[in-house]
Amino acid sequence: MPQSYDSLCPWCHTEIVWDPEIGPEETCPHCFNELGDYRSINITVKPSDQQITYDDEEEDDYDLSDEELELIDEYEEGVQRVLDSQEEAPECAACHSLMLYAGTQNGSQGFAPFVHGNLKQPLLKASFSSQVYVCPSCFKVEYSLAEEDRLAMIELLRSNGKSSS
Repeated sequence: MPQSYDSLCPWCHTEIVWDPEIGPEETCPHCFNELGDYRSINITVKPSDQQITYDDEEEDDYDLSDEELELIDEYEEGVQRVLDSQEEAPECAACHSLMLYAGTQNGSQGFAPFVHGNLKQPLLKASFSSQVYVCPSCFKVEYSLAEEDRLAMIELLRSNGKSSS
């Protein structure tokens, strides 16, 4: 019986064509997950005579009122107006929403710069500043080095690379 030389990755659904001399792939070349029946579960669902009913009071706990929906819409519109006015909007690492610029924070409070032996000076000065971003979805706060300090660090590392070679 002829054997098929292609398969579909159950994880990323990409077609995998394999060489008949080498044999089938053990991992997907696209998503690098293991292939085969390992970690796969086949479930058969049989129809039930039981009917699931929901109590009206329980449904009300999950439904939003028109007023609440309007507040959410207004919030989302406000978020979008702020995002439209920003030059840079990083993506939240937690939920992947675009983040809102909240301001600048001076890094001198409690920051002790480390001096690297081969650089002979710190990567950041004690008075560095960072841009503060807040996620409008999950409210995670993230920091990004301010542009001036980014450029100073790039110049320090670039010029140090020339002197050591």
